[in-house]
Amino acid sequence: MAKSKESWVTYRKILSYMTTSTLSQNGQTTIPAKVREFLHIGPSDKLVYQFEGNRIFLEPAVASTEALYGVFKSGRKPPTKEELLAARQKHYSAKYSR
Repeated sequence: MAKSKESWVTYRKILSYMTTSTLSQNGQTTIPAKVREFLHIGPSDKLVYQFEGNRIFLEPAVASTEALYGVFKSGRKPPTKEELLAARQKHYSAKYSR
């Protein structure tokens, strides 16, 4: 499907967007609003800096499974260590019993 001329012009403007920001004495900078919009990032989002030659690429970090811990509340208490060991033993004894 071909892009319309108008959407291609908008896409091209995004690709060719260039801006600057100033580094503070603490080594901090503000990411310009257009860049934040383009990356779909907001406060507390994590960023990845990728170094290639003399260029640095900035992209949103992909959430790890560790970051998802506790997101889904089941209402159940987590199993104890003893319950996990018993379940593992039951599983493997059933799997490998002859």
